[in-house]
Amino acid sequence: MKEIELKGLKETIYYEKVLNQMPLYIWKNERVKGVYSSLCVRYGSIDQEFKLSGKNKYYKVPSGIAHFIEHLNFYEPDGTTATDFYSKYGSEINAFTTFDYTCYHLYTTNAIKTNLNHLLDFVLTPNFNKKMVNKEKNIIIEELTMDQDLPDTKFYFTHYQNLFHKYKYNEFITGTKEDVSSTTIEDIEFVYNSFYHPKNMFMVVTGNVEPYDIIKLVEDNLKEKKLPTYKNPKTKKYREESKIVNSYTELEGNVLSSKVKMSVKTPISAFKNIDDVELRLMTSLIINSNFGPTSDLKEDLMEKNLINYMSANRSIIGDYLIMTITIETNYPKEVIKEIKEQLKKLEITEENLKRKINASIASMVLMYDDIINVNSSIQEEILSYGTIIDNLKEHLENISLEKVNKVIKKIDVKNLAITVLNPKK
Repeated sequence: MKEIELKGLKETIYYEKVLNQMPLYIWKNERVKGVYSSLCVRYGSIDQEFKLSGKNKYYKVPSGIAHFIEHLNFYEPDGTTATDFYSKYGSEINAFTTFDYTCYHLYTTNAIKTNLNHLLDFVLTPNFNKKMVNKEKNIIIEELTMDQDLPDTKFYFTHYQNLFHKYKYNEFITGTKEDVSSTTIEDIEFVYNSFYHPKNMFMVVTGNVEPYDIIKLVEDNLKEKKLPTYKNPKTKKYREESKIVNSYTELEGNVLSSKVKMSVKTPISAFKNIDDVELRLMTSLIINSNFGPTSDLKEDLMEKNLINYMSANRSIIGDYLIMTITIETNYPKEVIKEIKEQLKKLEITEENLKRKINASIASMVLMYDDIINVNSSIQEEILSYGTIIDNLKEHLENISLEKVNKVIKKIDVKNLAITVLNPKK
């Protein structure tokens, strides 16, 4: 077992690659009673084309299979569900599918070993049949029909369609009705057998646990399973064009006031010789300083009653940095103009930078009061970097105004996609 000391935070993450297959990360907190566990599969909605070890052929499956498998996995062989099992212990079980991965998460305060064993059992023991697949098709189609008709859903995915030419991030995570209808049990089994393997998964356990006990539990559980040979799937990579698809799109929907999304798309290649961890931290500081909760712009727009709501975030999607501002307003044209002006003069002062860095460090320290937040943070680091960053605090302290200004100069603010959802006339 490896102990990863988080420098400057006085916290330790315990790591073990169980049976040289599944990465397991554990954070111990004796101050709480509960345990939060996540079992994550590196298979998401964008992974529709892939090839297997020793094969040159790319297989293509219907969109939405990652979400479909998430639903099916909850069925138990005796006709009950995993939810039924966990309700007996007062535990909470759920799952979610994203563009990039699928995660099954469990919160429990008692019978921890029994609960964790069953998490591994129901996720790693396929139990599919045609009747189950057909039954779940109707449930998923009903769910996605309601969801995809929602104005906010159309707004969200239209915006991504304005940003990306080839990336599958512009497609519904559930797939379309046609995708779900065309999915066969053979598709389900093929994808499951290709991706649902400990070597393509990772587990995060946070809470009041003994790390060695958890490692032994997971090891014993995996030893009992007749796991197939890992097929080492490689998903197809798409070359995405650097320019946005559409600069401006308007929609109408059942909303009380207009909603606006504005995203700047910049290739990561523009930030040469900049540390990846620091780039992510700096771009978060930049967008937060210019458009965040305490930014001068937001305060000014609120004082003028031009906005009801405003948020900002940055994400790394494929080979691109995406900086997004989301607004709710009755005056979209005026607000868009203000945002554009601010994008032209992105800035952060020395004083503000130090304040933001100190606030980020304080938030990082406070996060370790919450086992769910810590679990989510570990997941994010694994997905972003493939490992735990043990010196995140040092990276923050290493950021200078000079470095931030170099990053600001490289952000392509002209490569801007705007999507507006207006109330129906």
